[in-house]
Amino acid sequence: MSLPSPAWPQQDEPSPCGTTGALPPASSDSDSGCALEEYLEPPEVPPCSPQPGSACDRTRLRARALLQQLPPQDCDERYCPGLAEEERRQLRAFSARRRQEALGQGLACPVPGPCHGCPCRKCGRRLNKGDPGVSASRLGDQFWHPSCFSCHFCQQQLVDLIYFQQDGRIYCGRHHAELFRPRCASCDQLIFMEECIEAEGRRWHLEHFCCLECDEPLRGQRYVMRSGRPCCRRCFESLFAEPCQACGDPIGADSERVTHQGLHWHARASCLCCSLCRAPLRGQPLTCLRGRLFCSDSCSRGQDGSSTASDSSDSAFASAPSPECPPVPRAGAAGRSSAAGGGRQRGEGDGRSLCYGVGANPGDFGDGRRLCYGG
Repeated sequence: MSLPSPAWPQQDEPSPCGTTGALPPASSDSDSGCALEEYLEPPEVPPCSPQPGSACDRTRLRARALLQQLPPQDCDERYCPGLAEEERRQLRAFSARRRQEALGQGLACPVPGPCHGCPCRKCGRRLNKGDPGVSASRLGDQFWHPSCFSCHFCQQQLVDLIYFQQDGRIYCGRHHAELFRPRCASCDQLIFMEECIEAEGRRWHLEHFCCLECDEPLRGQRYVMRSGRPCCRRCFESLFAEPCQACGDPIGADSERVTHQGLHWHARASCLCCSLCRAPLRGQPLTCLRGRLFCSDSCSRGQDGSSTASDSSDSAFASAPSPECPPVPRAGAAGRSSAAGGGRQRGEGDGRSLCYGVGANPGDFGDGRRLCYGG
């Protein structure tokens, strides 16, 4: 499919603010339109060890920024070998439309006389005649400070002033594409399938939603999110489950728990109980002393026969809790560690939450769901 070449604004002379020249037009109708092809020729990245401030280091940093801002897989099917034919067709049409309607390159030039006193499109500060500025032909007679010519979403300065416009705002290629299509958190490709999986605010191809440790497909399975990636229950419980402070057994992903100062307990009566009198602590006031739970100030003092009155400062019932071990409030208090209410504990402050994959009953967790997109 022949794609039109973008009409790049040309710079005949180096710009006053030192910005690199514009990209040349595509050399043929079969050109993919991928801006990276104009930069990442083999001589462009010499095989040397980067040195601070060296030309090699700067070239590598520039190439890295280009890969981030202009992902080649967003515009060239050759970088997406796993796509079905219909997905390839959609990618070609999507890329061609973006190039025709949104792609441009800023022009670095002094602010002309007719624009004297105009505000910077981003920060609103005044631009005077002769000041270094950047204009974008797709947005009319507007100017930016060179440092303000950045993506509206990620705020990164646009490499070589390459931008995509949408509703009067400029974006890098990555975040402009994500205005229209979701991006797979696993392969970093845009999703052109009619269905995808969403969990924790991120999306996956159906076949890419797998355990981060064993690669087991998790569609229709229960899973735990760890550092933004799904983990099957088996791997989570064998590798990451926290031990109970009382019994020493791992606390399963779907087990109720109480957490305090990095210590964890099963919420069952045999573990969540006073270390001295064994009174159940679910829904009751409790205090923590040297990693043990107690139901009262007297029990916490009775644990250590040599304790003095000052030792009671470790108790939840004292007026001045010890900095070493702040008291645990009544189990069940909002925003605190609790096993009251019968719900499973989620998050626990370490980024984990138990979810369901596609096809399973969400039950108490309900984060994993399948989204449908039109073709």
